[in-house]
Amino acid sequence: MKKSKLIFVSFMGIIMAVMAVVIDVLDKDLLISANQLPLTAQNYVQDNFPGGTVAYAKLKNDIIKTSYEVKLNNGFELQFDNYGYLTGFDD
Repeated sequence: MKKSKLIFVSFMGIIMAVMAVVIDVLDKDLLISANQLPLTAQNYVQDNFPGGTVAYAKLKNDIIKTSYEVKLNNGFELQFDNYGYLTGFDD
């Protein structure tokens, strides 16, 4: 009985460690160039912030979804979904 409990606890520990590594690998933010944003997001920035330039853009990979974060040179931060549609902003 004790041996099977020890095996079970060891197995669960291994599973948890593997899950932690997978989550860490999948949950990453990557800096990307402005032209790597979805075309919809690029058009939104051009149409609504004429003359504004992208200071940086991030591809945010979460386990459940992918999104984009864009910081403009005028201080605005824009959030887009994986299709490039605006989901939020901060000024």
